[in-house]
Amino acid sequence: MTSPRRRALLLLAAVVAGTVSAAPAAAESPIQAGNRASALPGRENGRLPASDLITVEAGCMVARAAAPSLRLMLADARSRGVGLGANDCYRPIEGQQVQQRAATARGNSACAATVATAPSGRPVGTSIHGWGKAVDFSNVGGSMTFTSPGYRYLRDNAHRFGWNHPAFARQGTACPEAWHWEWVGDGGTLGAEHLRADAVSLLPSAGGSGYSVVTGLGAIAHRGDAADLGSAASLPLNWLVVGSSATPSGSGYWLVAADGGIFSFGDAGFHGSTGDIRLNRQIVGMASTPSGGGYWLVAADGGIFTFGDAGFHGSTGDIRLNQPIVGMAPTASGGGYWLVAADGGIFTFGDAAFHGSTGALRLNQPVTGMAPTFEGSGYWLVAADGGVFTFGTAPFLGSTGDHPPAQPVVSMTRTPGGDGYWFVAANGEVYGYGSAAYHGAG
Repeated sequence: MTSPRRRALLLLAAVVAGTVSAAPAAAESPIQAGNRASALPGRENGRLPASDLITVEAGCMVARAAAPSLRLMLADARSRGVGLGANDCYRPIEGQQVQQRAATARGNSACAATVATAPSGRPVGTSIHGWGKAVDFSNVGGSMTFTSPGYRYLRDNAHRFGWNHPAFARQGTACPEAWHWEWVGDGGTLGAEHLRADAVSLLPSAGGSGYSVVTGLGAIAHRGDAADLGSAASLPLNWLVVGSSATPSGSGYWLVAADGGIFSFGDAGFHGSTGDIRLNRQIVGMASTPSGGGYWLVAADGGIFTFGDAGFHGSTGDIRLNQPIVGMAPTASGGGYWLVAADGGIFTFGDAAFHGSTGALRLNQPVTGMAPTFEGSGYWLVAADGGVFTFGTAPFLGSTGDHPPAQPVVSMTRTPGGDGYWFVAANGEVYGYGSAAYHGAG
């Protein structure tokens, strides 16, 4: 990535050479009141093809580039007990016309995005919603105001994920909209620095001298000795990728989408999916059986779905959870598994032993992942700020708790030998401790 200073120097050199007109240097941060989401090149506002959009949750589709950060932000808010909802996302031209008519009927047509008319009579959309880069948020159970918990969360956290509150929508303006936020993670109209928030999981290599970082759009960055066995980056995903798991041989891996769709690579066999099942809650993770002949999928409510030789040992699907489930880990035998919730609550099934939890602790940040020790007599939990909690025989090897990363930590995994662990932040930065060596960001 070119730094703002480097870009300014290149621009100055071009101006001196007479090759471009003078223009202000790019702003360092895209999170500014005057920044707006950019258009999609070669596309028509409000008439985006399905290939440009992806579902983040039921009723909410956005531009593919904006989707991973939106999913992560919604999950982060909900893990903190904030009922943030995505009320109005991509808005096709017909929806823009409806909004304009409704605003006019209320006597505030100036506060609605104009639907222009081409010389041919064809309506032309102008709303940022028409590019799939705006969301009108809500508080679950009610609309959003400038005093609601959802707005306070967005005010304090949305910038970390690349979401901006534009000037026109801010409090004290003619058209204040606490709910309207726009994705400018690609720099927006200011051409500012990019803000990545798309990494979702980390796969260790078979030899432990590398890893692969998986993103919500199915791209995979391989570092160290991690082998490139393919990715879902070029596939027409309907839902975002939310997790992954390696085969025991290390010569394959699976990716899982939020609807439970499975993508298999290398020697990872396809054993089934929930892609055609109506889920109560989205899938949030998966784990392979010790043989590699099956896998488990886990949903945010702790519902467990088994495929291949994965046995069902129980779930929290019928339990009222304080916080959503964020991950799972199998025992070495495959005869059980642990589920971990965002508050660090641990749920054990089969031969998975309980070694403790953070349920009684007041956490600075929600828990986002876990990893068991090699022999299963303990486990590590990691929080969004990189704080690490150890239980049973799991040793403390280090954390970023005192120096939180710029983006939330989203996943952790141990080294094959069990004497180290990595975790990855949403911007693809990797942190390694113990024998887990750093091989570069993803």
